[in-house]
Amino acid sequence: MRRACICMVLGLILCISAVAQSEKIQGVWKLNEQSTGGGTKVISQPSMYLFTKKHYSIIYVAAETPRAVVDDISKMTADELRATFVSGFIANAGTYEFKGGKLTLHTLVAKSPAFMAAGISATSAVTIKGNSMTMVSESNNSGPVQNPTTSKFTRIE
Repeated sequence: MRRACICMVLGLILCISAVAQSEKIQGVWKLNEQSTGGGTKVISQPSMYLFTKKHYSIIYVAAETPRAVVDDISKMTADELRATFVSGFIANAGTYEFKGGKLTLHTLVAKSPAFMAAGISATSAVTIKGNSMTMVSESNNSGPVQNPTTSKFTRIE
């Protein structure tokens, strides 16, 4: 009887551990596709979403096509600079909370100074199944997101 109880407790611990693992966001994720309202866009550009125990870092190429490789940046036009370094590139990092399927990002450093203001945060609903993650934007400092973005990821580490 004692042995059966021990086996049941161990089995329960393993089940709870497996459930906790399925909700684990820690790791490195690759963005595969995004959809907002009108349609789905497959992401073929490089991307990395990194989550440690308490911190995150997001960096990805947001351009539709690969960014131009330029030998001399000083010769780029203002439009070329904006396309390469502003609208075509996303980078930010900070701390996060992940509870009950809700991910809240608190930005500490970002490419855009506006995202580094005190109290800036964004919340998304997150579903993790194995090495796949779906994230749906819900709210930010302006309130509920009017046209939510759904992003799909694959764990790469």
